[in-house]
Amino acid sequence: MAITPNAVDQYSRFMTEMFDEKSIIGVTTVWQSFFGNPAHGSKTHFNENSLVVEIDIVRGNERTAALIHRDKNSRDLTNPNTDGQNYSTFSRVYPLGEEKSSINASQLLSRVAGENPYQQMDRLTRMRLLASDYHMEHYRRYVRLFEILAGQSLFAGKMDAILGTSDANLQYDFRRNAANLITPATAWNAAGADILGDIDGGCDVLRENGHVRANVLFLAGNVCQVFLNDTTISSFADIRGYDLVRVGDSGFTFPANLKPLEDGGATAIGRLTTPQGRRLYLFTYDDVYTNAAGTTVNYLPDGYALLAYFGARCDRYFGPPELLPISAQKAAWYQDRFGFNMMAMPSIPNVKAAGGVINPAMFYNDGYEITDGKKITIRT
Repeated sequence: MAITPNAVDQYSRFMTEMFDEKSIIGVTTVWQSFFGNPAHGSKTHFNENSLVVEIDIVRGNERTAALIHRDKNSRDLTNPNTDGQNYSTFSRVYPLGEEKSSINASQLLSRVAGENPYQQMDRLTRMRLLASDYHMEHYRRYVRLFEILAGQSLFAGKMDAILGTSDANLQYDFRRNAANLITPATAWNAAGADILGDIDGGCDVLRENGHVRANVLFLAGNVCQVFLNDTTISSFADIRGYDLVRVGDSGFTFPANLKPLEDGGATAIGRLTTPQGRRLYLFTYDDVYTNAAGTTVNYLPDGYALLAYFGARCDRYFGPPELLPISAQKAAWYQDRFGFNMMAMPSIPNVKAAGGVINPAMFYNDGYEITDGKKITIRT
């Protein structure tokens, strides 16, 4: 066969369907599934007109009532009077994310990916295709950002206002009890490790500090391997009639209320009943993102496990855009240029999420042209 192809004609060439790798790169929302779930009493707030969000937080305890002697003017001084309306107010400024993509007039004179080279496309259609592609990528990047921030909040009790910062002034500190971050006395991959004892100890901390009972345990990939290979855990799994450890999908059913975690991209692998009688459902989460340095990073870092109550109130707040109010003329211009309403987000392909995790109100779409009419920029 000759190296030089035949002249273009309808018999010798055929343009097949485009392959776009972005269409198969999934976007997961496991950590986001903890937030804004109405079934948990969690709130999702969208605010277009205020820069600051405030919340009152009332702490509680589990004291008992006191007993005192009858017929005497006395009381138990070790049990203070019952308090009410003892609260703290916290104020936070909303962070800001911004993604931009520009389209030059010269780009519209060249074929776009997927365009049949033998059936010329008009410039407006090319511009809308490019804009749609950019918008979809913006949305996917934001969902990944939300997942990172939700993971930071769950693991560290803090969230960056600028990713990667070490400046405490640029972090949102949710005042997590320091005792909730636990380092086992003996590493789980070392001789003498007491994995089940450590898990029970973590359940004690969660019950004491959070006043709830743990129901899920997430294991990083290398931690899961150590967990499943532990001799004590495997011996419990081998005892017939005990039913303390189940890995796989046989012998039990995952509760329906945990389904959002699977919908978001986690893998449900088993169920554990601890020696102290705690029942936990086991998950792994092996999805990754690429950071600003181009390095692949796990959403669930190696060496970590997350013991949690999937049912806690975890709110999420979305603030205003950094834009002037949108005029009717601007909205009509945007519709004409890009082919969709700037107030309504197109559906994002290949996002793993339960209903309600992703909401169009999370995003603000905008665009503008430079004065000479040679470039248009879309902004999310």
